[in-house]
Amino acid sequence: MTLTVADLLTIELMRKHLRVDHQEDDDLIELYAESALGWALWYCDNPAFVQAGDIPASFKSAILLLLGSSYSTREAVVMGVTVDKLPLGVESLLWSSRNFSGPAKTEPEQ
Repeated sequence: MTLTVADLLTIELMRKHLRVDHQEDDDLIELYAESALGWALWYCDNPAFVQAGDIPASFKSAILLLLGSSYSTREAVVMGVTVDKLPLGVESLLWSSRNFSGPAKTEPEQ
C-alpha cells in the first residue's frame, strides 16, 4: 500500500491549518501536502510506515508545517526577509519517527 496525504489528513484540516476558508486552492493544497508527505517519508526512511494507523501525530504535524511553508512561500527564493528555523519545527517533529537501524530487512533470495 502506498500512503497518500488523504489517508492522513483531511482537506478540511489542511485548510484550517492554512486559515483558508474557500475551496479554490484545494488542488494546490493537495499538491503541496503530497510533496510534504513524500519528503517526510524520505527523511524518516521508516519501513514501519505501511498504513495510516502507523503514522504518529508528530509526523502529521510536520506535514502541516511543511504544507504551510509551501503554501505561504510559493517561490524558490525569498528576498528582503530574515528567516530562521523554528526550534521545534519539522525536523524536531520527525526525529522520533526516523529509522536509525539501517535499511529495511528483506527476505533472502532463493
